[in-house]
Amino acid sequence: MKTNILTIIFLSLFYNTCVGQIAKPDYGPVFDEIGATYDIKNADFVPDSTAVLKAIFDIDYMPKDSLASNSLISSLHRYLNMHVKNGVKESNISLAFVLHGDSTKDALTDEAYKKKYGIKNPNTNLIKTLSEHRVAMYICGQSAANSGISKSDILPEIKLALSAMTVLTIYQSEGYSLIKF
Repeated sequence: MKTNILTIIFLSLFYNTCVGQIAKPDYGPVFDEIGATYDIKNADFVPDSTAVLKAIFDIDYMPKDSLASNSLISSLHRYLNMHVKNGVKESNISLAFVLHGDSTKDALTDEAYKKKYGIKNPNTNLIKTLSEHRVAMYICGQSAANSGISKSDILPEIKLALSAMTVLTIYQSEGYSLIKF
């Protein structure tokens, strides 16, 4: 009995010490409620504050829950917050993404999404806020056609491309780094 009590006390102290050391994410400076990042102390590799960062995100992920937003879209918010917080000027960051495959539904207008899933598109705010920060956004025309999505079903911030392959090839030829999760 005495051993059990001591074990419980020890584990409680150990647990509280470990939990207290878990880093907490924060937001900003670009987006206050989207794109949480962690402060990394004494990092060995960080971008120079004069760096020019160009990235194209290849997004073909669909959350298991059709009511949830696509976390890969919000990773662009995180990218902007993280790099601006660490000294890179937002004007030196150029981002784009292309939706294809399972993520084509994320490009739908609220009306088209509601017709198909019974709710407004949970990605609309993510897309609008990225658009306000010069992020170029595309949907694969091949995936859209395969899914029965017409141009009138697509949010105005997202451009209809011939294909995701075309977007990715051209952006990479223009010096954009491919980010694929």
